[in-house]
Amino acid sequence: MSISMWIAVVALVSGWDFARAGEPTLSQAEATLEPEFRQLRATLGARPEFGGTDADSKYRLARELAHRGDVEGAVESYRAAIHLKPQWAEPHHGLGQVFLDHHDYALAVEAFQTSIRLGRDDPQAFYWLGRAYMGKGGLAPAAVALEQAIRLKPDDAEAYADLGLVRMANGDLAGAGQALTTSIRLKPDYAEAHRLRERLAKARGKVQQAKQAGLAELKNIFGRE
Repeated sequence: MSISMWIAVVALVSGWDFARAGEPTLSQAEATLEPEFRQLRATLGARPEFGGTDADSKYRLARELAHRGDVEGAVESYRAAIHLKPQWAEPHHGLGQVFLDHHDYALAVEAFQTSIRLGRDDPQAFYWLGRAYMGKGGLAPAAVALEQAIRLKPDDAEAYADLGLVRMANGDLAGAGQALTTSIRLKPDYAEAHRLRERLAKARGKVQQAKQAGLAELKNIFGRE
């Protein structure tokens, strides 16, 4: 499936658009650390590899700040890179990772959507978009994104496991079992896929019980702490 066709399918199931969402909400702990993060930004900005005014330097700085837990600084630097090179997919992908790690799932969805629109067929972008939709509670678009990730990378055991969970939460027990079995075949020691298949088996074919188990798993994985 081409990118344009895929965008049309997801538009039908999710009603997405590319309008920019709001800013991430910092936790109290992050706000408390803001003075230290400001110092970190100043220190890194003085280094040649991070201190340039070009898009690449801003992108490198954003990646380093994200690695060190500075959400606000990373977002600011990724957006600076985007401003300087608007058609570059990678900063949007980086934004999506920051937002996903920060539980800002709507912002993550928007960032990964834009990354996909600008970039080539990238299975990781589709996989993380699927994860963002899972966190947001969009089961139908999550399944579409994960299925596209699998089409692009058929040996992705993690994508199959996530698809199995989404299908279970959506009441598709046969589809869930098939995805989880494939995940285990690809990665026999993948404990998460085994655990999910056991939960599916405990439902004994009862759709509502399986759905409740799947939804509980999603809440446990993606619930904001």
